[in-house]
Amino acid sequence: MAHVLRLAHDALRLATAVLVGSGPGAEREMAELARALVDLRNSADDLGEASGAGDLRSLLAGLYVGQDVGRIVLLTGQVGDIAWERRSAHPLPEAVRRPVRDMGEACLGLIGRTSDVVALSAPHGVVGRELAGISRRQEALSRLLMEGEGTVRAADAVDAAVIGRCYEECAYRAVAVARQAAVLRETVPGK
Repeated sequence: MAHVLRLAHDALRLATAVLVGSGPGAEREMAELARALVDLRNSADDLGEASGAGDLRSLLAGLYVGQDVGRIVLLTGQVGDIAWERRSAHPLPEAVRRPVRDMGEACLGLIGRTSDVVALSAPHGVVGRELAGISRRQEALSRLLMEGEGTVRAADAVDAAVIGRCYEECAYRAVAVARQAAVLRETVPGK
């Protein structure tokens, strides 16, 4: 599960790079993102297949993790698609670009720490608390967009809102994977 979270981090990092960079390397970054999303999806599928041959605990964990990672793939792809459409002709205005970029960086940090938590079998509560910070950032972005009516184009506000929600849900799904890893460890038969 830690490996899958590292792949999720790498994919979201690439989508974020396209979003904040939108320079001449954007085509290469989008190609890397497409490959990273395929790798992530395949790893999640492999995890599900491996758990299908095991006991009920492993089967359920694979199901839960597969669903969470599937959403991360979809959401990361959505961030990449919006970034690609906006790459140079219509970058987000600075007023919303900074909070969106900060949200992305916070989400990437959380997913990176979540993969470490899973790899080290550490308590997942640490990243659970960080998730609350991501939600506060999303709320602040939402307020900024709603209070900025008339100063931010509707298309910019909608894209910023969607990207923020994608980041927030990716963070939530990563923490859900960490929780599932903890449940799997805690429910070892005979323990």
